[in-house]
Amino acid sequence: MEAAIDMAESGHLVIGTLHTKSCAETVDRIINFYEIRDQYQIKNLLSTLLKAVISQRLLKAAEGHGLVLVPEVMIVDNTVAACIRKEKFSVSEIEDAIQGSYDKGSISLINSLAELYVDGKLNLDQVKSQIEEKNYETLNRTIMQLNLKREKEKDIK
Repeated sequence: MEAAIDMAESGHLVIGTLHTKSCAETVDRIINFYEIRDQYQIKNLLSTLLKAVISQRLLKAAEGHGLVLVPEVMIVDNTVAACIRKEKFSVSEIEDAIQGSYDKGSISLINSLAELYVDGKLNLDQVKSQIEEKNYETLNRTIMQLNLKREKEKDIK
């Protein structure tokens, strides 16, 4: 971890992998790799050095044939950087920031799952099993918005 941060500080592109379930959990894992006394400095470094985090899950396809890639992409903008720098790091705040940064290139887990559901690649039970119950309302709203968007696109054609 230290070598990766040193390389990034010197201007090199660093690509690494961690076994985590989400982009926010990845950042949390990096921060918690360090002693508590060093975490303030690491949070500041991460907030400036980190440019993007990509997380992926593979789920069985709704038809049962093959796997479906469920991506989550976190582009580190000012909002995400501020979340990383906070004294009390919050995974849910990062997830909210990703959800709100779609226009900057971020793709939330909920958006990916909703899209795959609307496309018929995953069923609703599979989708709900990947998120916390408190996010069901956001999921339902996202599914409705995607359906409306697709209806409008069909009408234009």
